Amino acid sequence: MVGYQEVKELGGAIISVNDFQAELSRIYRQRIIFIGIGAGIMVLLAWVVNSVAKGMLGQFYSILHSIREVQKGDLSVVIENCGKDEMGELGSQINKMLVNIKQLTDDNLNHELLMKNTQIRALQNQINAHFIYNVLESIKMMAEIEEKYDISDAITSLGKLLRYSMKWTNTNVTVAEELEYIRNYLSLINLRFDYEIYLSVNMPDIILKQKIPKMSLQPVVENAIYHGIEQMAEDTNIYMKGIVDGEDCIIEITDAGRGMSDREVEELYKKINGELEASGGSGNGIGLKNVQDRIKINFGDRYGIEIASKLGCYTKIMIRIPMAEKNMNPQMGGEM
Repeated sequence: MVGYQEVKELGGAIISVNDFQAELSRIYRQRIIFIGIGAGIMVLLAWVVNSVAKGMLGQFYSILHSIREVQKGDLSVVIENCGKDEMGELGSQINKMLVNIKQLTDDNLNHELLMKNTQIRALQNQINAHFIYNVLESIKMMAEIEEKYDISDAITSLGKLLRYSMKWTNTNVTVAEELEYIRNYLSLINLRFDYEIYLSVNMPDIILKQKIPKMSLQPVVENAIYHGIEQMAEDTNIYMKGIVDGEDCIIEITDAGRGMSDREVEELYKKINGELEASGGSGNGIGLKNVQDRIKINFGDRYGIEIASKLGCYTKIMIRIPMAEKNMNPQMGGEM
């Protein structure tokens, strides 16, 4: 292949002679290189797209499998390896939803069990209840005829105690009603001892009208007697105080008993929160755990029992509940 180009400045021309076959071979080589690079880019793009699609579809099928397991009733399913992309966010939200559903299911189950136990106890207490009241009334009349008025008063307190504890048609009462029950309870307890346990109450009217789960204050008083006061064996006081704290109210029950060490307080906390088994007789935390469970079922986890104690001085149980405008669990409520 011959090339010709005239150069006027030199008064001549430039003639180039090239091998046509060599030039053609060079063009072919460049084309092959371009085709190879293009094919490589296409393969790389296909691999990237396939990897992304495979990852997304893998997460999608994992989520779909988990949802099908939930449909079968398995709420313990957890979607693993949730990334930071949209599918990962979806998996994380489903995990949170399943945790909430399981918590609500457990709460409802505990609530139903508590209601069934309460109903069974109410039916059991109704058996021969009127017979017991009539017998007590007869004994009271006999005591009054014999001018044994202290016995008559004790029987009156016992009758009121039994009526209150046996009547479970409703599970919520006012603080005032619970206090009346505690007074009757203490009047009978004092018959056992050669010393006196006095009750001092400082409650504003707004707290006296608050609704609380029935038998939620008396177990605290009972725990104070058997855990601290009985070991002192001397005249003493139990102080009950009501405090309005924003939208909540706090009922403090303080005894001047032997108090508890930090280790004993920690152990009691574990018992009432179910972290440590509470078994045995009075003063072992069973009553307080029952109170804690019912308050949390009625009002939520932020409410319940707090404990403060000093060894050799006192023990204070603080029960936090919401004020009246925060309604109790409607299935647990009712007028007394």
